[in-house]
Amino acid sequence: MKPTGIENQNLSDIMENMRKLVGKVVRISVKESKPKTHWEERVGVIEGVYPTVFLFRFKNRRNVDERVAYSYVDVAIDDVKISH
Repeated sequence: MKPTGIENQNLSDIMENMRKLVGKVVRISVKESKPKTHWEERVGVIEGVYPTVFLFRFKNRRNVDERVAYSYVDVAIDDVKISH
């Protein structure tokens, strides 16, 4: 089943919604690269919003902070879902 979350078609709307989530704990579901039928979920904090990407910080399996940048396009094409 596909996760639900922020669903926008306009990149500027997605960026604006991400601005509202800076500093908040969210769940991000990301399609794995191969096969693209499996979703990997992470819980963390939106750390920053930039013109083309946003930064997400989470604890990896070794309990070490990791940062990942996702593009707003990934959200728009449903490769990344954000739930809060």
